[in-house]
Amino acid sequence: MSFYATVAGYIQYRTLAFLEAAVGRLQTGGWLDDCQHWRVDGRVIEHGRVEMIDTDQLVLVIPPGLYRNLARITTRLFVGATDGVVVISSTDGCFDGWIERPLPAAAAPTPSTDAITSIDAVDLEAFARESGIGVKRFERTPSDKYAAWQDQVCLAFHETFDPPFPPDLADQNLD
Repeated sequence: MSFYATVAGYIQYRTLAFLEAAVGRLQTGGWLDDCQHWRVDGRVIEHGRVEMIDTDQLVLVIPPGLYRNLARITTRLFVGATDGVVVISSTDGCFDGWIERPLPAAAAPTPSTDAITSIDAVDLEAFARESGIGVKRFERTPSDKYAAWQDQVCLAFHETFDPPFPPDLADQNLD
């Protein structure tokens, strides 16, 4: 069974080996192709002028997109991470958001069985209320209007919490 979620963020690694392991996992899962282009349902994501994998800075950038099953493995991508943040939201059988960051244990030389990330769960209905978007009830709202409201809340959530690109990557001019 698939799980769709909007995912965006970046992860910086301690060594090239950890970055390469994450890239390999993403290629095996079909999120990256052999040329290291991000893919969603078989299509390459256009992401502008920013490199998504920087082997000099040891950074993996996850461009904003609605990915199938990527949210299920994000914690594993943090093995070897020294910095980063991944923001996720979903309306696929839920209405949730979460923000994942590496803990110091993530950067250990060998993988640990201890927790390697912290995950801040966000109640998107509470976020909508606090953000002034308001709350709609599924039982009282036509399904297309409810889905549009959920999309509006998720968009606002990502606009609020998606991290900026790391400065060295954001300043690249890849023309």
